[in-house]
Amino acid sequence: MSHLMQLFEAVRFPGGVEVHTDGINSATMTLDGNEYGSLRLFPLAPGVVLSFNRIYTQVWPLAQTEAANILLLNFCLNGRCEVNLDNGQFAFLSQGIMALGTQQVTEPYRYPSSVYEGVELFLDLDTLEQEPYCLFLEAGIDLATLIRHFQAAQKLYLAQAPAAIQGILSDLWALRDTEDVGRMKLNSARLLLELGRQPYVPHPRIRYFTLSQVTIAKEVRSILLADLSQNHTARGLANRFQIGETSLKNYFRGVFGENLSVWLREARMRRALFTPMPGTRSSIS
Repeated sequence: MSHLMQLFEAVRFPGGVEVHTDGINSATMTLDGNEYGSLRLFPLAPGVVLSFNRIYTQVWPLAQTEAANILLLNFCLNGRCEVNLDNGQFAFLSQGIMALGTQQVTEPYRYPSSVYEGVELFLDLDTLEQEPYCLFLEAGIDLATLIRHFQAAQKLYLAQAPAAIQGILSDLWALRDTEDVGRMKLNSARLLLELGRQPYVPHPRIRYFTLSQVTIAKEVRSILLADLSQNHTARGLANRFQIGETSLKNYFRGVFGENLSVWLREARMRRALFTPMPGTRSSIS
């Protein structure tokens, strides 16, 4: 097992995480069975791991690992992922957003909407320096140049994934349930090659939030879920937190990706769908 794949061993995670080897080419990580989704991991080469992420819970545990010199590329295809930045602010990866950086993650991964699907590429820079990957060499992929180009050593780079990148991601995602490692290798190299051709966007259109703003949005959600039959108003909730109504709506949409009114209507519909009528027995086991 490569050093990079060792970072995904079950013993490095809190209870509930299991890692099943699917053969010599892949492994699958699950949390409390398959109920909360999975990470399907493919070691493409020494120092290169591709992960197909399908997560259906709000929190995914963080591995207890030693410091590692890893370049991580994260591409969101569906759902939302909370990103805790070094400056105390928060950003949210949503559909079509990519993240690139070398910073170590220190908190468990959080998914406010309990849905996240995406592709991650882990690149162990020390291993690849000692044992260069021939496919990267032949394609002219220079990871050090890529990091400098996007200033990814100083901070996490977040931006909208260009159409060319999204097309390659679609090709990769189509392989998530296969064992076609050859095409995974080729598409991963295509992804890095195309990424190096993209311009650096110094001020991408990404909305950032403070801890207090994220906390307010989550507390509003908890208040509403505690009793969905109550008719809370946005103004009343805003007054509770001593902020403006528009600010509260912006915080909620920024964290959960939906307007407050739309989220509340759908939450009530889900409750009605799974709540048995009086005098009937629930069919939910």
